[in-house]
Amino acid sequence: MKTILNILLFPILMIMSILYGIIIEIRNKLYDYDLLTSQSFDKPIISIGNITTGGTGKTPLAIHIAKYILNQGKKPGIISRGYRRVSSGMVIVHDGKEMLVDVNNAGDEPYLIGKKLKNVPIIVSNKRYEGIKTLFENFFVDIVIMDDGFQHRSIKRELNILTISGTEKIQNYKLLPFGKMREPICNIKRADLIIYTKSNEKPIIHNKIYSYYLKNFILSNYKPKLFYYNLKTFNEIKILDELVFAFCGIADHKSFFKLITDMGIKIKEKKYYKDHQDYSDILMKDLMNKIKKLKLNKVIITEKDLVKIPQFFIDAFDIYVIKISMNIKDELIMQNKIDALLN
Repeated sequence: MKTILNILLFPILMIMSILYGIIIEIRNKLYDYDLLTSQSFDKPIISIGNITTGGTGKTPLAIHIAKYILNQGKKPGIISRGYRRVSSGMVIVHDGKEMLVDVNNAGDEPYLIGKKLKNVPIIVSNKRYEGIKTLFENFFVDIVIMDDGFQHRSIKRELNILTISGTEKIQNYKLLPFGKMREPICNIKRADLIIYTKSNEKPIIHNKIYSYYLKNFILSNYKPKLFYYNLKTFNEIKILDELVFAFCGIADHKSFFKLITDMGIKIKEKKYYKDHQDYSDILMKDLMNKIKKLKLNKVIITEKDLVKIPQFFIDAFDIYVIKISMNIKDELIMQNKIDALLN
């Protein structure tokens, strides 16, 4: 039945993909020929984006770059759309001193960034120009990191970073909705730097990318650490011998589960939800009952999920969180580009 359905859907998805590609190309040409203009600022903008949908490591990279800028004695600000937030318009998530809104109004990724950085102003806004303007006028930041900005060409950026997952399947490199690509692969030529994430080797797609892009490539992977979460504090754990239940609501759930097994942790049962999943009380009670029926007490989740799950679920189990940081090979290439903007 599934095969028949796929056959029937194939021509529909193909036509939709072609139409989508035409629309994207027209839009890009309008910017290329200055028929649509990009707004600029007196201070530099760093864009971190991707060419496929979700799961390329933009958020960990934004945190990593913000920390580097802070270490250089400069003050970064972050602008994001705040995907799947319940709020509308422009919202100040963090004022550089404290969090001002909850995760529902911020969006899970901006909220997580605020929790980890603690002293960086963060704004979510569908109108990126207004958000960036507010950051520069009210928080005296030296540079702005624009999360998920590769396709947002209405803002001129001084450093355009493109993240590409090293684990993405080659068959996904087709335009939406037939595949996962937001725009044709030839448009990677707009990038100033390509970072392959989640892998120590260049992905299969590199050969095709190389035919369009001859500039800078660097590799990166995650450095995972396991923490026991209790009373809102994190305690690092070196070894976890018991069987666990693992779940997540992220774009690339396979990478998360692989990360767990690569750390030597044995998963008895696992569950994944859509990216930016809303963990309602009903959903979490159902999951809690399922885990208890399995007679499991240890649960492993991501930091992104932790900021959203209700307290009664946390109280019911031993909660473990995998925190990740970026391990970037040839990072000096990226640092030199950032330093040129800061100086």
